[in-house]
Amino acid sequence: MRWLKILSLALALVLVMAGCSSDNLEKMIPADATGVVSIDVPRMLKVADMLDGDEIVLPKSLQQAIDDNDTSPFCVLLNDLPQMGLDTGEKAYAFFTVKTFGRVVLAALSNPEKARKTLAIREGGDFETVEGLDCMYVKDNLYAIDGKVLFIGTVNKAMEVARAARAAKGILSKTSTSIIDNKAVKDVLHNDDAAINVWIQGKGLRTILNKSDVYRELSTKMPLIEIFTESDIDAVTCNIDLDKKQVGMDTRILAKDDSEYAQLLNSTLGTPSDQVLKAIPNSMDYIFTMSVKGNNFVQLKQIQQLLKMFGKLPYIGSIDMAAILSTVDGPFTIGLARDPHLEGEWNMVLATRSTDPEGVVKRISAFANSMGQAPELYEGEYIYQYDNKMIRIGVVDGILYLKMLDYEQTEGYAYEMEPVRDFFNGALVGIFAQTRNDSINGYFDFGLADIFNGKGHFYTSMPQANATLELLRSLCSIRVGDSFGNEDGEDGLSSFMTGAIDDLQPVD
Repeated sequence: MRWLKILSLALALVLVMAGCSSDNLEKMIPADATGVVSIDVPRMLKVADMLDGDEIVLPKSLQQAIDDNDTSPFCVLLNDLPQMGLDTGEKAYAFFTVKTFGRVVLAALSNPEKARKTLAIREGGDFETVEGLDCMYVKDNLYAIDGKVLFIGTVNKAMEVARAARAAKGILSKTSTSIIDNKAVKDVLHNDDAAINVWIQGKGLRTILNKSDVYRELSTKMPLIEIFTESDIDAVTCNIDLDKKQVGMDTRILAKDDSEYAQLLNSTLGTPSDQVLKAIPNSMDYIFTMSVKGNNFVQLKQIQQLLKMFGKLPYIGSIDMAAILSTVDGPFTIGLARDPHLEGEWNMVLATRSTDPEGVVKRISAFANSMGQAPELYEGEYIYQYDNKMIRIGVVDGILYLKMLDYEQTEGYAYEMEPVRDFFNGALVGIFAQTRNDSINGYFDFGLADIFNGKGHFYTSMPQANATLELLRSLCSIRVGDSFGNEDGEDGLSSFMTGAIDDLQPVD
């Protein structure tokens, strides 16, 4: 039966060739995964000009950004890509679970030996056979190579390598039901219009975030974020389209119309407006806005927590902040920019539409006067000196603002930037950020047009620039120590508010 042997060999060859295909990697993702991310590796590399034939190359501009921030985990990952032996024709996946591994990455390999050597050098360990699996266990991560599949899993708690290896073998063997059998998840992951597709359960999002030190600290100081992360959202999906001209992002928040999340936001969110940008300098690195109905906003338990924290601050805590916030009617906006003169310091602008802006200004002025800190009144602004910054409080076109800048403002306003103006005019909740790489500015915006649907974009100041490549360069510029706090862990904003009244002085 010679023909049967030939057929068997041919079938075996086909199985080997297909052994690490995207379809098979998908089937390794367990049905109880709380979140999944699919990455169209060939599309991403091609759009970002990172392919030379089948080999990964790093453009000079990207390599320079990596070299300038070689402590960033993201930069380390990009720097290792050319030596990882990845199959540049297949998708890669990441998923999250609450079992043995909190996070798992699956990728197809064209050269397993290159991957083995690169990982061993990077992690300072050695691959060995454990429970029949070629793997390396370093700190909380298990690295395994099974045929032409790379497995990287971060354990939920410390354990023996044998136990982690057995769990990894179970995933790689595809013996359990796959999440791809869930049509809703499959439809998200198989969106061919996007290069990166994300599906995360509501409870999975909370689990993922709760493992983040940054999120835990942020939620302690800014409990308002829990409106989105601690609510009864069913799931969140995101589809990211990578293009040379622009990167687009579509997000959907899946929740019932009568959910706590929907009821809360429907009663709290107000009408967005671009007018608030008339008080925000166009040099701010980040601008965050949330359009609210002040009377309902101050009733939120998260805001009550913030007001309680504020009330404990010396001196300034005696201001009736609830009364001030109750006057907010529309966008409450914050602009932030790194202080170019002092490391770790920030320039800041707060602006909002208020039903009684003049009354709020008088309230703040009366408080300052009661503390013996009478301001200077100049061209309708109340002016104080604080440390190296000048504080200006005033009203423009019905917009109440407070500026804390260490320079005399000469630049224009964000309102003059048409794309930014258009974005803020339709964003119930939104964020705008800008980065500067050489002579190219990168702009990112993301906002909710309604409580269930959000859109984001990344684009550049130069039409001929590659937007996807510039996005990678911008991500490389984010340093591990970047935060709004100080290096010793003290919160910068709290520190400012605590000591502000002691140092607040009228301008001479």
